[in-house]
Amino acid sequence: MSNKNQNKIVEIISKITRVDKNLIKDTSCMNDFARWDSLAHLKIMMEIEKEFHKKVNTSKMSDLNSVNKILKFLEN
Repeated sequence: MSNKNQNKIVEIISKITRVDKNLIKDTSCMNDFARWDSLAHLKIMMEIEKEFHKKVNTSKMSDLNSVNKILKFLEN
């Protein structure tokens, strides 16, 4: 997966959670930031769908709780 995609994911998470993007690493997950709560996660998933034109099934959304997992999902 390209660095460009990783950077875009970090930007999306940062924008929605209002967490400084320099604090979000490829290993970051929901549990790392109090602002990455369930509502923020839903907004992140919707933004990922819009940005990458890839449907995220509701059953899969809860599994995509880290930058790495989102990247791997987008690779498939």
